[in-house]
Amino acid sequence: MTTDYVLLISYPPDLEEVVFGRLFLTPSKGNVSGEVLSAYFDNAADRDAAADALRDLPVTLRSEQRDRVDWLAHYQQSLTSLFIGRTFVVAPDEKLLTSDRPHRLVIPQAQAFGTGWHASTALSIELLEETDLRNARALDIGCGTGILSFAMCLLGARKVIGFDIDPDAIGAMEDNRRRNRTPASFFIGMLDSLRPTLFDVVTMNILPEVIIPLLPAVLGQVRGSLILSGILRSQRDEIIRGLHLVSERESGEWWAGRFTP
Repeated sequence: MTTDYVLLISYPPDLEEVVFGRLFLTPSKGNVSGEVLSAYFDNAADRDAAADALRDLPVTLRSEQRDRVDWLAHYQQSLTSLFIGRTFVVAPDEKLLTSDRPHRLVIPQAQAFGTGWHASTALSIELLEETDLRNARALDIGCGTGILSFAMCLLGARKVIGFDIDPDAIGAMEDNRRRNRTPASFFIGMLDSLRPTLFDVVTMNILPEVIIPLLPAVLGQVRGSLILSGILRSQRDEIIRGLHLVSERESGEWWAGRFTP
């Protein structure tokens, strides 16, 4: 039988957001909560790297190997709706969209970064809610599942383009575009694949080490709002240096900001 490499983590209750936030940045395949948190990995190297990322915290770590868990069964048991901001509800299946909130999205949880269930995605949507997207031209850099592209469409954007460098993401993007019946356009590539143009709103829900090198080129294409997320609170000052911050949000150890040129 195939093996899972498991990291067992015991931590004080006030560190839950920090532990989950750091695990999100690892190749963990999933977590199971209980008296001890079990994080699952494909190999021992990924598990040990995750342990190293937690060693500066007052936590207890232990490694195990187990027979592989049926994650599909866990997923099916976890189906529920998520409410974001004032107007959005996100669910992994259309049948679960029972809320009367006006902006409704179907994004399966078993997909790439950006299902709505991570704080950085929710913070981005909250900032989009306060942004005037009526008839806007918008760009979603590192779009993952496409959730921010779809949110911008629902908020009134006239044209939305999303792209990612991960070739495996295109299937999720297109499947979700059909699920949500939105006119967003997607491609796999880099920023320089686009013709020089100005966008009213640009989102980047990716890691700071990706955001910072791209900022000079991105800022040249923003004429309205730039929303940056996927950032730890401890990295806030590094991100905002030299930018015009007009609004910000926090959740646990995660931070997001909206900027204007």
